[in-house]
Amino acid sequence: MGAPILTPQELRRLAETEQGLNDEVLARRSSTMSVSSRPATWARRAPRRALALWVTLGAVVTLTLLGLDIVLRQTYPTWALAGVWLLTAAGLVGLVVRACRRWEAAERAGRKTPWPMDPTLV
Repeated sequence: MGAPILTPQELRRLAETEQGLNDEVLARRSSTMSVSSRPATWARRAPRRALALWVTLGAVVTLTLLGLDIVLRQTYPTWALAGVWLLTAAGLVGLVVRACRRWEAAERAGRKTPWPMDPTLV
């Protein structure tokens, strides 16, 4: 299916409108009819990636504090380890809940899931 055929008046009005545009990016997009979705996609995925990044960072800090706690045998690294571990575990629970909701939504929509959610099918 091709683009609709415009009348000469519509073509003239379109050309006048494009000449009046001051925004170069908007003018380029409207003239080429291409849409770039990279910034919008990154903005939507940023919170998901941020939580995974914080959980990963928390795991690394937890292991580091565990090593310091074993070597130093002080109470401060123990309390810091407990705090960071709790935050990391809460973030991990959040990631698991998000993944389960995503799989349930995929099942409801009829899309293929990474593995069956029903334990009897495994």
